[in-house]
Order: sequence, then structure tokens, then C-alpha cells
Amino acid sequence: MFTRTLHTAAVLGVITATIIGLAAASPASAAPRVTFSALVPVAPINVMQTAAAGNTCPDPDSSAHVTDIYPTQWFKLISAQTNHASVQLQVDLDSVGNVLQARVTSSSGNTLLDQQALLEARNSKYAPEVHNCNSFKQSYYVEITFDNPMAVIPENGASARHLAQ
Repeated sequence: MFTRTLHTAAVLGVITATIIGLAAASPASAAPRVTFSALVPVAPINVMQTAAAGNTCPDPDSSAHVTDIYPTQWFKLISAQTNHASVQLQVDLDSVGNVLQARVTSSSGNTLLDQQALLEARNSKYAPEVHNCNSFKQSYYVEITFDNPMAVIPENGASARHLAQ
């Protein structure tokens, strides 16, 4: 009985060391990535705000876009088990680019990743849509993709398999 317990502990130790070794051997470029798609308008422009008379208009016509992506708060446990996942959100922006509301329109199938995508969208910075120096309040679809090219997924509880894209 003592030999069997030692054997089980040794096997678990080897599996753990393998997983840690694969994670430690991962190059820095293989770190989990979060990417945002282009903002796609949901409906026609609905509210317009004219630029103030004293303001100059550096770009009289531009599409809404993400200006600063919120630093990822990737969940380590999730990222170790997820190779690729996408979440589609609807983000409502005011005429200045502030987020009014964000909601999931197409789930990744993983509640934690969906919540992470909402956090990313709500805390990122945006530039509003501008036409003839007038900015617009608008709703947009955006797809947020989580990629972890070095995901390690346990297989049958006995070994680990390394996945690379």
C-alpha cells in the first residue's frame, strides 16, 4: 500500500513538473493576446452633437475606433485551458466616445471569458464617429478575441498535450 501511494505521488509530481516546464519554456511572444475587431455600427446614426465654435477639427470625417485597449487581466486558470475564444459585444458610445453600455451579443461559451470581454470593452478608450466635424452617439458591434497559442490541456488526467496554433 505504501508503494502504491509513493507511485501515485510520483506520477502526479511528474505531470505537474511537465505542465510547469511547458509553461516556463513558453516564449514571451506566445503570451495570451486580446484583440479587438473594428467597430461596426449597429444602426444608422441617431444623435448628433456639433463641435463647439472655438474647437478646431483635426479630422472632419472619421470612423469610431478603439484608441486605448484596457490592459488585459487574463485569468491564469482560464488561459491555461483556452486556446482561442471570441466574444461579440454591443458597445454604446456617446458623442465623446465614452461607453454608455456594453453587453454580450454572442457568447464565447465561457462565462468568465464573457465577463473579461465586458471588462475590457467598458474600460477601453474610444474615439466617436465624426462627419463634417460633428460627433455622433452610436451603438457598435465589436468582437474581442482571446488567444493563448501555448495552451496546455490535460488529457485523460494522465498526461499533458501542448497545443500550438
